[in-house]
Amino acid sequence: MVVRGRSSATVSVGQAVIGFGLITVGVVATLATVLGFFGSAWWLFDFAANFRAHLAVVLLLVALTYALLFSKAMGLFFMAMAIINGLLVLPMYTDSPAEAANGSPDLTIVSFNVGQRASIRETTFRWVDTVQPDIVVLVDSTEEWSRTEQLGSGYNVQTDIPLDRTYGITVLSNEAVDTELLRASSVRDYVVRIEAAVGDQPVVVYAIQARRASNVTDAGYRDEYLEDVSRMVQGETDPTVVVGDFQAAPWSHAFRSMESDAELVNSMRGFGLQTTWPANRWAFFRLPVDHLLHSEQLTTVDRWLGPLFGVDHRPIVVTINKSA
Repeated sequence: MVVRGRSSATVSVGQAVIGFGLITVGVVATLATVLGFFGSAWWLFDFAANFRAHLAVVLLLVALTYALLFSKAMGLFFMAMAIINGLLVLPMYTDSPAEAANGSPDLTIVSFNVGQRASIRETTFRWVDTVQPDIVVLVDSTEEWSRTEQLGSGYNVQTDIPLDRTYGITVLSNEAVDTELLRASSVRDYVVRIEAAVGDQPVVVYAIQARRASNVTDAGYRDEYLEDVSRMVQGETDPTVVVGDFQAAPWSHAFRSMESDAELVNSMRGFGLQTTWPANRWAFFRLPVDHLLHSEQLTTVDRWLGPLFGVDHRPIVVTINKSA
């Protein structure tokens, strides 16, 4: 009888610990779910919004486990929270891009944050030669990236580095394009404006690199930067593309505001959740922070991720065209 009592007590303690753990994880994930909608109020709320896909999976597991072992009512509550997050992620898989115009040539753009790592330059250029994009945007590059002797396709190259920085954005193009170095936000972070074309349609491409929003100060600068880029886009008369490292997932308030205010379309919609950072982790444990947004006059024909190069980001490869 004593052994049975001890065994029963051990089981009860184990169940209590499991229940407490599940409730704790579920409550924290629920708070992150709700507070993520108020990202404009505080940078940590916006930080939580970046993890919608993770929150959906965690809450789903908590809901199923808690409903099976303890309370169906509480399990249904956590399931509802999981569904809220899932509905925000779902368009990345279910949306269909607009039809492309017949007979118009595509424009393929590569965007890659190279992390100032000149040691991967030769490998990157060999890969670019295999992809043969029309425009390559190398974010966080240095002057060394202007040397393109490894490129076999005769790309034009221009590296725009502000005088007060040691890094900038390198643009490779298979045809000569006009570029202009612009400034955004009160700390004057840089933007490169590129005049390109899709067939006979002029297109303006903004190559950007936002600050990592790892504290309240830099999060504010990132938001201000994306707001300024949004205003630049709204001032354009030709179809526009914004590409680069946004340092924000699609559910961040800064990202959503740019997407809405500038009337841009996320190229990821319909192509799945293509996570790019940190590159050395499994896909589920990464975040999609490298993006290409475009005007509604354009459409995404194809979108995929490049390989690992030993830096924090993976490149994105996006093919766009005029929409029908």
